[in-house]
Amino acid sequence: MKRLINIFSLFLVGYVVFFLYTNPEELYILQDLNISIITFIMLIKLATLIVNSLFNKELLRGFDLKITIFESIYLSSITFIGNLYLPFRSGGNFRMIYLNRKYKFKSPELVSIYIYFFVVTIFLNSTIGLAALFTLKPKDGFDYYISLVTFLIFLNLSYLMLFRKFKNYESFQSVALFHWYKNIKMNWMRITRNSNLQIKLISFTFINYLLFGIEALIIFSVLLNSIDLVSVFYYNSVSVLSSLASITPASLGIKDGIIIFSSNILNLNISDIISLMIFERAFSILFSFIPGFVLLINKKITS
Repeated sequence: MKRLINIFSLFLVGYVVFFLYTNPEELYILQDLNISIITFIMLIKLATLIVNSLFNKELLRGFDLKITIFESIYLSSITFIGNLYLPFRSGGNFRMIYLNRKYKFKSPELVSIYIYFFVVTIFLNSTIGLAALFTLKPKDGFDYYISLVTFLIFLNLSYLMLFRKFKNYESFQSVALFHWYKNIKMNWMRITRNSNLQIKLISFTFINYLLFGIEALIIFSVLLNSIDLVSVFYYNSVSVLSSLASITPASLGIKDGIIIFSSNILNLNISDIISLMIFERAFSILFSFIPGFVLLINKKITS
């Protein structure tokens, strides 16, 4: 399966390269950028990094670990750099390694923290994406019903994980696997049963969603001369959810394929999608100098 996904990703990358080679005018859109647009988008990305840092800080406080704001920014920075330039969401793995080495966090705590970010992100984006999908009301088609079913499954599963009460399995305590599961479940409930913590974490996730949405809105207005808020919300939800499946650097190929699948719903053509992907990744690469600088400062402080 992994080999199939890699082949599909390489095919899409090859197609994009071929498309740009045969349609070089698509790159001319970059001339429409000015320093004001670039600066504004960089500030939005910086705000996103800070909100992610506050999310990490509050989540760790739920485990009685208080870290400084700089350290939380450092955690967000290594996550951003790792996910952008390395496969398999390596940024999240680097964060787990850091917490394990410095604070002796064990596997159950790390797994709970890692999964919670995914679940709360899926819950919020599938909720908004589903609402946008109903509002868009595109022509009936295979892509529409597949998207509808997918969002419904994501929403229900994430809702159950965030808000249901899990049963105990006391009779299996002697089995190592169930003991490990029980520890994960206890740490998971440590987050989900703390209503104040959950409200804060969901709020930070929602703020980040809005920041991503503003960035998408700017890119849509520059590239497509379009400001359809519902389409932007749907695109934002699909974009964020597809980024979670980042087995390639910057979700290269995976995200593109999912957006292309949604092109009919978004009323976008291949040219529009390729332009969007170029813009998004170009800004991410440009912004990566800031978290890269944070990593450099941290190295000098700790050395």
